Amino acid sequence: MIALDAIGLSLATAMLPPSGGVPATPPILTPGLELRFAPPGPLHQAGANYALPGRPQWLEMPRAALSLLTPAVLLDVAPPPAVPPPAAVPAPAPQRSGDAAHGDPLHGFNRFSYRISQPFDRFVLHPIVAVYIHVIPRPLRDGARNFLANLFEPVVIANDLLQLRPRRALRTITRMVFNSTAGIAGIFDLARRKPFNLPDHPNGFADTLGFYGVGPGPYLYLPILGPTTFRDVAGGIGDQLLQPRLLGKLIHPGNHRPIYRSSLKLGVYGTIATVTGGLDERARADAALRAIASQSVDPYATLRSSYLQDRAGEIAELHSHDGAPATIPAFDDPLKDPEGAAPARH
Repeated sequence: MIALDAIGLSLATAMLPPSGGVPATPPILTPGLELRFAPPGPLHQAGANYALPGRPQWLEMPRAALSLLTPAVLLDVAPPPAVPPPAAVPAPAPQRSGDAAHGDPLHGFNRFSYRISQPFDRFVLHPIVAVYIHVIPRPLRDGARNFLANLFEPVVIANDLLQLRPRRALRTITRMVFNSTAGIAGIFDLARRKPFNLPDHPNGFADTLGFYGVGPGPYLYLPILGPTTFRDVAGGIGDQLLQPRLLGKLIHPGNHRPIYRSSLKLGVYGTIATVTGGLDERARADAALRAIASQSVDPYATLRSSYLQDRAGEIAELHSHDGAPATIPAFDDPLKDPEGAAPARH
């Protein structure tokens, strides 16, 4: 550390030119040299220049200019302490969405049901579905699906009327009559083709409840049966009571049992129709379910979101006019997995 008192004679002397010669080059200070001013003297005035009488003008340097001679000039003030760089904040671990906040207050029971259902689905149901898809030809599968859909058309018609959609109900009646005759008991869905253009549309008592503003209620995952809601369970009971025993009447025309059920007992033919319909529905959803299980961080939450959003869209479609797009309400349980999270391993 070199102290310059008053003018700093040693520095000034070194900067003097040789006698009668050209001014010498100002001294080059080694980087890192620190200059410290002594306590203020007579010439240490604020803004004063440091000069020697009769010396060249380049020796007249204001105080501020001296600071350019070295990287660190201390004007009786210690340099500020070095500030360490901020410590890296670890990224928060991806967290699972709050189940209770997304219409799933029974998530403890539901997740348990989901876990215990997966072995059955993987080792029992999936092999049956694989045989159903790869052994039974597609025309036969389509025919069975069309036949069962035609049997359930009375439920669709009843709910069309309950939703005050008489034109839609009339189209459904036309579909059922045409497919039951020309389509050979509904095996061939001729009504959807040109020139008729009468496609089918799902409708049930749960849709009617949603149409009149009944909310879905808590989400449920029932063992083996899969995702549903309280509203859809109640609607399914209503559909069973509204569904006439058409299959039994077709096979046994002389049967004198009432055409409508007074209980939830399906009977032999009702059980066959329900199991076959469920198997076909599971087969059509097989690719989507496998993608959810292999690519999602939380397959249970993804399946829940998908089911609830699909049902919300179906209810919204009931309020749209014919041909108009449905207004689907905003949904706060997104399908997107937490950013940076890895898919679950199975």
